[in-house]
Amino acid sequence: MASKLGAGQGYSYLWVVVGAAIFMWLFTTMAARVGILNEESLMTVMARLYSRPVAVIVGVLAFTVATAFQLSNYLACATALTTLSGISENVWIGAVGAGGLVFLLVRHLYRFAERIMSILVFSMVAAFFVNLIFARPNWGGVAQGLMPRTWPAEINPLVLAMVATTFSVIAALYQGMLARQKGWTAADLPMSRREAAVGIGLLGSISCVIMITAGTVLRGVNVTSAAVLGGQLEPVLGPMAVWLFSVGFLAAGFSSVVINPMVGGGLLSDALGLGDRVDAKWPRLLSGAGMVTGIVLAYITFSAGSVLDGIVWAQSATIIAVPLCAIVLVMLANDKRAVGIHRNGWISNTIAGLAVAVLITMSMIRLFG
Repeated sequence: MASKLGAGQGYSYLWVVVGAAIFMWLFTTMAARVGILNEESLMTVMARLYSRPVAVIVGVLAFTVATAFQLSNYLACATALTTLSGISENVWIGAVGAGGLVFLLVRHLYRFAERIMSILVFSMVAAFFVNLIFARPNWGGVAQGLMPRTWPAEINPLVLAMVATTFSVIAALYQGMLARQKGWTAADLPMSRREAAVGIGLLGSISCVIMITAGTVLRGVNVTSAAVLGGQLEPVLGPMAVWLFSVGFLAAGFSSVVINPMVGGGLLSDALGLGDRVDAKWPRLLSGAGMVTGIVLAYITFSAGSVLDGIVWAQSATIIAVPLCAIVLVMLANDKRAVGIHRNGWISNTIAGLAVAVLITMSMIRLFG
């Protein structure tokens, strides 16, 4: 998303990435607080305080969002493999989906592959940071791009997709589940905030670097494939740019192929009262269902047009489902029955209210724009 947005709009939307990252940090810490301060799972707390149907609706929305992201993961992996091999994406979508199911079933195999994928992704990210020096961006323009501006007169699906990937309420909810499973207590709340700040800050910085690089090297280029995206690394890597970008793009996409459906499956299972542990029966079955559904949707999307356009469409569509999830999470973070004395302060609630307003506005634009 960052590469495509940078190529199309230059540095103009850097402030959107920064704002979305701030929202993501706040909602992640709110979910972690609820998870840490309760013996019950996050969705069980939601069901107890606001009724089981509310929890189920949030769980279904989470599963839907995760499935939409899943089809974009398949398409991302497929276009990277096509660039590397010349074989049609039509073949690779099914192969990546089958591979994801194998890794879901054989967890120790995924843990081994995860280390390799992390190295590949790190190599690509490092290349972007080095490349930034050689690309010689217009730092004055970058500074202007970081300044909040009037709401754009026309928000396109690419901007919606960028916000949806950076500010993922569903991922924040899942972090609340994981925080509880780590066995953290109230004494660990400051550490959970620091951990979220480091992780989200790093991801936001990487997105900004990629957007700046694309806005410098690919400005005005019509991005239609991973090969075109890889061109932004040419200042430092030359002919190797497309290869390294495609391999890193594949690793980043495939690392989410297994994790992403576990988010949707885990939250839905917990909402239904069927358990929240990632290695339990129902979370795994629902995760597998999300994988299979994603494969079907990926083939439907692929047959409808451009792969990269399909990725943008799928990710931007997720913005429709998240406002209600965000509202319920803010309610939990302010409910004394859920967090006791650790309720949101006025600053947190002001930022959270702005975030919810942004999500609702973008949802309306996606539906009716």
